[in-house]
Amino acid sequence: MTGATALRTVGIAGTGRLGTVLAARLKDRFAVLLYDTDRASARRAAATTALPLTDAETLVTADAVLLCVPPEETDDALLGLARRAARAGRRPLFVSLATSVPTARLRSLLARSPDLLGIDVVGLKPVCQFAALARGVPTVLVTEDTGRLAELRHLASGLGTLLVGDESVVGPVNRAATKAALRACDGLADELSARGVDPLLVRAAVRNVLAGTALDHPPAPDNSYTRSVLAELAAEQAHPRPLSRTVPATTAETKGTRA
Repeated sequence: MTGATALRTVGIAGTGRLGTVLAARLKDRFAVLLYDTDRASARRAAATTALPLTDAETLVTADAVLLCVPPEETDDALLGLARRAARAGRRPLFVSLATSVPTARLRSLLARSPDLLGIDVVGLKPVCQFAALARGVPTVLVTEDTGRLAELRHLASGLGTLLVGDESVVGPVNRAATKAALRACDGLADELSARGVDPLLVRAAVRNVLAGTALDHPPAPDNSYTRSVLAELAAEQAHPRPLSRTVPATTAETKGTRA
């Protein structure tokens, strides 16, 4: 492969949440091959993405194979598929997405097997949460590899921005962001519930208002509502006050009418 146009077929090894989402996102730009040793998972992914299933022998005929298996299965999946590829005379580019699996370790596994000479693996670590990726939210994908940038840019172009950098920071970034998001969601739910707000409104506030605000972060104070909220935040930070547990005067004001 000498350029981005050389990538025509992409294999997905592992059809859990990430593999299924990537298959759905990539199928408009590539011929996508779905494979999983868990046939029930593979059938669910095929039904979700409207893509056919394939076997391991066909999977390794792809130009690139994305390893979307659990981290603890990555080593075995790579070696097993690489050996199948070598026996078939194929040299797909293997791409590891597991943020907790060092790409250098995977390369050392391949290097220890003379029969796998010429088979390469690169890292492509997404700063993402699968639900956001499924909804088309652009993200950043980090790689340390500079030798296969054309192919990686081609893969990443429909998902977000490719960044050459330290892959090892992505896992801690994702974990810190997940914890912060869970704290924010729980905090908002607790605050609204303490005020007696209807659970349906609480859920909508978390999923729509909180999540939507995060997507629009940092806020641009170009409207009166945003400016007023930012002013309230500044005042609260200057003069913090305890949470009010006052229940609204009427049930209708908080519960509303469900359609």
